[in-house]
Amino acid sequence: MTLSEKLKALLTSRKFWALIAGLAAIAGTLATGQIDSWQALQAAIAALAVYSTGIALVDAGAARSTRGY
Repeated sequence: MTLSEKLKALLTSRKFWALIAGLAAIAGTLATGQIDSWQALQAAIAALAVYSTGIALVDAGAARSTRGY
């Protein structure tokens, strides 16, 4: 898979855009003072962890389907 194909796959991923929306919401609440920087950091780490787990599950499913399980 070439770099442009990977970039296209990333930009068409709903998981990626959900991550971006979550990070934007975190930035918005931080900017308006509804949460402090520590809470924003925790929320960003949680959002990234959820994204990473989603990608891992997709990769595991793809690997499993290519092995014939």
